[in-house]
Amino acid sequence: RRFLVTYFTRNQDFPLGIDLSQHNASWDSNRLPDFDQIREHQPKVRFIAMRTGISWGYRDCMFERFFAEASRIGVCRLPYHVVYPRTSPIRQMESFLSILKGVDLEKVRLVLDLELDQGKSRAEITAMVQACLRWLKSSTGRYPILYSRAMWVNEHLAVEDLPRVDWWLAQYIRSYDTPNYTPEYPCPPMLPRGVKAWLIHQTSQRAPAIGGVGHYMDYNRWNGSLAELREYFGETNPLPALCPLDA
Repeated sequence: RRFLVTYFTRNQDFPLGIDLSQHNASWDSNRLPDFDQIREHQPKVRFIAMRTGISWGYRDCMFERFFAEASRIGVCRLPYHVVYPRTSPIRQMESFLSILKGVDLEKVRLVLDLELDQGKSRAEITAMVQACLRWLKSSTGRYPILYSRAMWVNEHLAVEDLPRVDWWLAQYIRSYDTPNYTPEYPCPPMLPRGVKAWLIHQTSQRAPAIGGVGHYMDYNRWNGSLAELREYFGETNPLPALCPLDA
């Protein structure tokens, strides 16, 4: 496809990732992105985030299939869970880990998706996030990554009251008219007040879909080298020999 040649003109120095939910499958869930196409894509997709669910009562129906396919093609994996401020943090985190039953948590990195305020105050949302972080640290041995955007964090979170965590931050270019693709926002993203560094930048929500289902897909960039990405995920096995186009 022509976009494979012309679209990827920004952020080439940052490893590419995508994030998926049931919205990236067909309406009847019978068709999902072709992960063999994802594996062969140039530039290489190095990590995939997949939605597990929302709050405590909703499971993404595509998570297990996406996770199995992402594992099969050997990319780094980030299960992410959308958090509701008005709901018990412990109940939500128990649901998160119940969806991940059987997953080796040493081989993945968890993410909390923070985008909703639901009428709660800054202090209430901060306390909810603190509780989620404490529970996951106690249950898994490490804090999750926090996904959000600078403007939301500045309004709804007291970063100074949180432990030190890694941040996945969204910042896009204003979307072009459908069906046009919107270029990636050049790294780095805007940092929220009190945040000193970014780990992942979600650079576009209207990038070309990789894998043949749907028209758009979210793209992400890793702040570091491929070696640093693999180290973060505890990957110690050497990469297979690369052809020139795969470097």
